[in-house]
Amino acid sequence: MTHEKLVAGTTSPTRYTKIIRFPGEGTKYNRTYQETDYVSRYTKTVAGGKDYVPPAPPEPEFDPLAVADGQGSNWIGGNVYEVGQTIEGRTAAYVGGKEPVTYRYRFQFKATDSDTWVNESWTNTTNSKNSVTYTPTETGQVKLQSQARDAQDPVVQLNSVTGIKTIEPQRTIGNVTITADGTPVVFGEPIHTQVNTPVEVIATITGNSQPNYKWEVRGGYPLNVSQQAATTTLTFPEEGGPTVTLTVSDSNASDSPVTYAMNFYVASQAEWDILHPTTTN
Repeated sequence: MTHEKLVAGTTSPTRYTKIIRFPGEGTKYNRTYQETDYVSRYTKTVAGGKDYVPPAPPEPEFDPLAVADGQGSNWIGGNVYEVGQTIEGRTAAYVGGKEPVTYRYRFQFKATDSDTWVNESWTNTTNSKNSVTYTPTETGQVKLQSQARDAQDPVVQLNSVTGIKTIEPQRTIGNVTITADGTPVVFGEPIHTQVNTPVEVIATITGNSQPNYKWEVRGGYPLNVSQQAATTTLTFPEEGGPTVTLTVSDSNASDSPVTYAMNFYVASQAEWDILHPTTTN
């Protein structure tokens, strides 16, 4: 159907009359009737075949692209920033921007302060605080970059970057050596002591770990341990030949746990005096 508005006193369309065929079809402006503004009765007849084109709908409004309050990129607590350790971060969450908005992230690494950042390839993600991981293979520095890019022309993009973390060498325990009352312990050789006489033992490691130490005895012998630490005091309340084991452990060390066994010979006071006679002048 064609809708026409004729100038008063005429019997045909004028030059400035809009001829509307299928008004607003396929748009939200669809109406059953649409008319033109007032025109003079003295205008000329309209040329044939002129169709009315409704105006384009206005662009939807949007807020500027921004990082959501308190939702920037971040590292999680408990990460161990060492070679070979998997570290975890969270991507940023955003608000605003002209749709469609693309969200992505990447890790950035450099070996020394003077180096240029080496960027991993971008990985698309969702607009959320998503968990992402990275496993460094060498010492250096690392950071996590999140980015949102909207559909404006030109494109608007907004970054959110974590703090820089330093990657340390891989943690190890290394070799364990022990002294008993200042004398180096030789593996396999018994350590002589007497009943109820405290023995100070000190464990030393060659690695860069900060491990836990556990001193314990086999076979139910009633050993007294002053503290579970690298330096401690062992007291043996009964005669016998107990075996004491030291376990050095660190869940983040590549060689954990490391154990060291020591054999003690605990003598009574009388036997001790016989084995260690005192010389008088």
